[in-house]
Amino acid sequence: MNIINDLILQFHLKLLDMMKRKDIFLISLFVSLVAPSLNAEATKLEDGFYFGSTLKDSVDVSSSNENLVIIFSDGSKYSFDRKDKTAFYKKNISNDGETLIQVIDSENFKILHNQNTENIKPYSKYTLYKKPGFLNKVIAALVTSALLFSLFQFYLKLNKVWKRRKISEVANSISIVASLLGFATLVPFLLNSILITADYPSSVKYILGLILAIAFSLISMGYFVDENKGVGFFTLLGRALKTEGQESGDLISDMLRPKGATKIIDILVKLAAIDDDIAKEEIDLINQFASKWDIKIPELKPGKPDQVTNLVELKSLVQSYLDEGPDIEVAEGLVDLINMMAEADDEVTKEEEMAVAEFTGMIAHYVGSEKGGKMNMYEVNIVPQDDKQINAVKEILPELDVVIDRGGKVFKVGRYFSEDYAEAVCEKYITLGLYSVTSKVVVDLSKD
Repeated sequence: MNIINDLILQFHLKLLDMMKRKDIFLISLFVSLVAPSLNAEATKLEDGFYFGSTLKDSVDVSSSNENLVIIFSDGSKYSFDRKDKTAFYKKNISNDGETLIQVIDSENFKILHNQNTENIKPYSKYTLYKKPGFLNKVIAALVTSALLFSLFQFYLKLNKVWKRRKISEVANSISIVASLLGFATLVPFLLNSILITADYPSSVKYILGLILAIAFSLISMGYFVDENKGVGFFTLLGRALKTEGQESGDLISDMLRPKGATKIIDILVKLAAIDDDIAKEEIDLINQFASKWDIKIPELKPGKPDQVTNLVELKSLVQSYLDEGPDIEVAEGLVDLINMMAEADDEVTKEEEMAVAEFTGMIAHYVGSEKGGKMNMYEVNIVPQDDKQINAVKEILPELDVVIDRGGKVFKVGRYFSEDYAEAVCEKYITLGLYSVTSKVVVDLSKD
């Protein structure tokens, strides 16, 4: 209102000056051009949800006299400043133009992209279809108060640990890696809220988070511990990272410990020798778990193993472990452990790849039997060509019975979880002169 009063006062002074000079033409021209703009008010857009007819999308709009905020359907939020009485604008972060919100009336507006550049995109028109209800107003009030709660939360979190920052046990209980990752997650959001969306309340929350990340990083390094006084910053950081690296396997170790630890070690030993070569990295991993679980094992040496691992025997050992009924979470953790073993020496051989695929399938079948669902398996069939081959199969596999399948006599050897493993089984019988094939079948785990 002060600006308008000043303009009116200037207008009267100018008018008196013109009257003194009796310049009637200039008076009438000035009044016709300036007076309407002084009396006109800036068009205000209604708050609510708008539908875009061009892009077929929906946006959430909240506006004031000097600012307009739009939340798009993908969750992105942008703030626009008043440009003139019917428009809002936002400069592109690359400073090569601006996005313009042209207000048609209180319930309609256009978005015009890349203004002030040669590459102007077609505009998108939006129309109000729903005003915010009572619940929306309540949520808006809660969002406003959330910043205050964030301040209290920040204080309570920091206050609790700050008084104990000089205790080494407290420092060791905080993950330095998790603290440092706070910077990687918070900084991009902070820059986005300041430079792009202009969402300053959110930026305050991110700044508080960064302060916490700094404080927890320093505490986890032992920076405030008395015995570390005089030790350099980077030395403390290196120590903390090294300690965390040594403890990184504790969670999975504790998860697998409850049941079948001895068989797990046996599985790892045999898996390490599956490629007829045991790597030092594999031995270190096995010894780590054996020591953690207090299980004594024969001394392992890098190189060719004393005993060649039989893939069928190893599969039977895995099945024996699953027959003991370990917890679902423990069985799923065994998948990660098997993959860690296969990749420990940075080289996954064909034998290891086949074993990992088959054992992963076995565990998935075990988990699926508890949770239900379906999965693909590969069935190996021996198709005898004459009575002589039928008798030969009965001698080799006396436990199998011949069945009629697809109009012929077939011996169903078994189902496997890995196609490569099934093909390897097939190849074994083919070398004996028996016609053998694999077929893909879908198994309903709830009925299996």
